[in-house]
Amino acid sequence: MEFDYIIVGGGSAGCVLANRLSANSALQVLLLEAGSADKHPFIKIPAAFYKLYKSKVDYGFYTEPQEGAVQRRLFVPRGKTLGGSGAINAMIYIRGHRADFDGWAAAGNTGWSYEEVLPYFKRSEHNEAFPSSHFHSQAGEWHISNSKPHPLTQLYVQAGKAAGHPEIIDFNGAEDEGVGIHQVNIKNGKRHSPAHAFLLPARARTNLTIKTGLHVEKLQLDGTRVSGVWVQLHGRQQILRARKEVILSAGSIHSPLLLLRSGIGDSSYLNKLGIPVKHHLYGVGLNLQDHPVVPLVYRTQKGASLDTADNLWNLAKWVFTGKGPFSSNLAEGGGFLRTQPDLTAPDVQLHFAPAFFVDHGFSKPKGNGMSLAPILLQPQSRGKVTLHPNDWHKPLIDPQVFQNPDDVKILREGFKMANNIMQQAIMDAWRQSPFLPMNRLSSDAAIDQYMRENVELLYHPVGTCKMGKEEDAVVDHELRIHGLQGIRIADASIMPSITRGNTQAPTIMIAEKAADLLLKK
Repeated sequence: MEFDYIIVGGGSAGCVLANRLSANSALQVLLLEAGSADKHPFIKIPAAFYKLYKSKVDYGFYTEPQEGAVQRRLFVPRGKTLGGSGAINAMIYIRGHRADFDGWAAAGNTGWSYEEVLPYFKRSEHNEAFPSSHFHSQAGEWHISNSKPHPLTQLYVQAGKAAGHPEIIDFNGAEDEGVGIHQVNIKNGKRHSPAHAFLLPARARTNLTIKTGLHVEKLQLDGTRVSGVWVQLHGRQQILRARKEVILSAGSIHSPLLLLRSGIGDSSYLNKLGIPVKHHLYGVGLNLQDHPVVPLVYRTQKGASLDTADNLWNLAKWVFTGKGPFSSNLAEGGGFLRTQPDLTAPDVQLHFAPAFFVDHGFSKPKGNGMSLAPILLQPQSRGKVTLHPNDWHKPLIDPQVFQNPDDVKILREGFKMANNIMQQAIMDAWRQSPFLPMNRLSSDAAIDQYMRENVELLYHPVGTCKMGKEEDAVVDHELRIHGLQGIRIADASIMPSITRGNTQAPTIMIAEKAADLLLKK
């Protein structure tokens, strides 16, 4: 019941930390995951990722009604299994822009500049597409490969070039502005999840204990030191002790919830709920950010897309060869664009899928389609995660989508740029009737209204346990919670500002750096 390190959360970050810490045989490491083992058959099938939403391996959260999105509740899937959200995502490997990390460092977070975190990205990476270099490595555990693009995805790249955007071969290299094909964490046609990449090789270590289906109720504080965690075990509350440190890797939703349940947070908020205040920390749960995304969808020719590929023949092809439509992550094509030429970095991202992707995949229109989604990379709106007043194990998620009017203006320009790509002549033979929006939007006001009625989140919640020195910061540059000992946070919640791109790769980088901080390397 006593360990050197207790890791709370078996998601992307937790899997990395369990591997790195247990590599030292002198340490006893415990990994706690509230969800199940990663046995769901769809986890391995890249094209089936959306079928995991609202399944037993997804918490399936929704936001509070969003004023900026005509009072809609937006879907927030979060993984509930070993591998976490890295077991149910679209497997896109994007690190983010150099300016993201240099911005973190400039705000006072020593050691987090791009050149300083680049080695941590490389440590995890086994990139089959690019040889070892300043930007890449083939020595890590996490297998990264190039998407094998569908003909429609290749057509999208050509349309992007026709619209004036350069083709980018490597979105994680020296330059990412332009259009191209995504890199993905797929190996031999199967998802290479963090659990498979990092936990599987470490499972046999006698100094690593992995417990699934175990919920952490709260942290144990002895004065200002966190000495363990309280769990429900064998029908009663028990404490598991950490000789060295507890590491929260429960993610941007659950890490702040656990702190708040433990009496760590804004004292005025905790007092309202009747939770005894153990440590006042204003920023817990604040600074929530995610990437707003809007759909641009067209019908295409019969049989031209992946929409009609979900059949037994293609499943058998995938099972026996690892190839075919089931090996696609659907969001095969990407892009990074600047809406204004004087910007120092892209402010809009694109995802292209050679298929209908509508309503998170819950709706399946008849026929064939293709989808291009403009994404706002640096939203200025800030939300929060708080405890549900009737059940402190459930969150209230309020991202405040489009609260800042600049977010609407920038994404509107991104929508226009995406539409321009889809209107290129090279797409004429394949682009049929519009599906979303169904009619031409002839004014900025019409685009804005369409975006409010159709905006979704890209499943990238970050920032709720912010790293920094500001009043709303929760951890310092070494990921230690301000004012406490014996505890750190290592997950996407520590990001001061969201990265320009998909957030799994930077989350794993954070865990790699956290391991060095813990082991004092």
